[in-house]
Amino acid sequence: MPDIYERLGVRRLINARGTHTRLGGTLMRPEVVAAMQEASRGYVVLDELQDRASEVIARATGAEAGMVTGGAEAGLLFGTAAILAGTDPARIAALPDASSFPKNEAIIHRSHRNGYDHAVRAAGATVVDIGYGGSTLPYQLKAALNERTALVMYLMSPWANQGALSLAQTCEIAHEAGVPVLVDAAAMLPPTNSLTKFIADGADLVTFSGGKGLMGPQSSGILAGRADLIRAARLNASPYHSVGRAAKAAKEDIVGLIVALEDYLQRDHEADFAYWQSQAEYMRDELSGFPGVVASYLYDGREHPVPRVELHFLPESGINSHELVLHMEEHDPRIFLFEPTGPSAKPNAIAINTQTMQAGEEQIVAKALREVIGARLARQAVPVSAH
Repeated sequence: MPDIYERLGVRRLINARGTHTRLGGTLMRPEVVAAMQEASRGYVVLDELQDRASEVIARATGAEAGMVTGGAEAGLLFGTAAILAGTDPARIAALPDASSFPKNEAIIHRSHRNGYDHAVRAAGATVVDIGYGGSTLPYQLKAALNERTALVMYLMSPWANQGALSLAQTCEIAHEAGVPVLVDAAAMLPPTNSLTKFIADGADLVTFSGGKGLMGPQSSGILAGRADLIRAARLNASPYHSVGRAAKAAKEDIVGLIVALEDYLQRDHEADFAYWQSQAEYMRDELSGFPGVVASYLYDGREHPVPRVELHFLPESGINSHELVLHMEEHDPRIFLFEPTGPSAKPNAIAINTQTMQAGEEQIVAKALREVIGARLARQAVPVSAH
């Protein structure tokens, strides 16, 4: 009998790109799926279920409280709304129009601006940029803080943070002015210490994705932080009629996230890393030796938190990385790779991320790339001496 994707006429793929939402995030662990199935067979009061989720999230993150959200970006929406409107019913009903609120500005480092800060604006905040893009100085944050400042939104990213003040310094300056800091840490697992680090550094609220490193439901996330702000966030979210009503977390999502988080705390992360490393080293070895192509193993725990392979195509290879990525997406089987970005990224390169690859897929990916790269080099008639 055909599986559900085959029955729907949708092609499966090998995800060697990473925990991208458009490719489905990550695959849920079996115990998460089983818990969600069990949750689907009964009714509960969502507020009571969120109370239990809060206890688990608080233990895992070191925060005072937490809640399950409809994705990490929903956490930004709820967190911003909580800071803007608090628990005031009139203000909650007014959002996303915060124009009459005495505090309605969100300060964001210019290097942190990205598509996800749309959630901050959707809640009703007006964004104020600080910094030069490549750097930010303490006086720039201090100068931007004023009587209209409601919050500072901070993006945790190995690349963007190089152009920003540290989170600890940001929190220190913001807190001196009585302004809370909301952290977007959606994709910061691994490393595992991210669960507690940002709260320890002073963040008032932190949001994580449930469908990336945690391997929970793709439509789930965590918002953790101060108890008063979590209480306000819940009133600005589903099941209440508020600006966050559309970003619903169902009972199955909440249960799935709780189980995924508990599992993450008990998981053998060293074994996970060792497996990713073995996949990456295998592919690096299989893809080495082509003239004009440099195969490298990359892992530093910061900019590259998961072992991966990078293929750098030198000019003499005649290979265009973007064309190769597009070609592999239509290959049989479909293989989704990515072109590296960030300060250390090489031009004309592709990367293979092991975090979302299943057992044995490293062999399929290496074999497919060997065939495609070999064929392209043959057409270019690249001599072996070019290596």
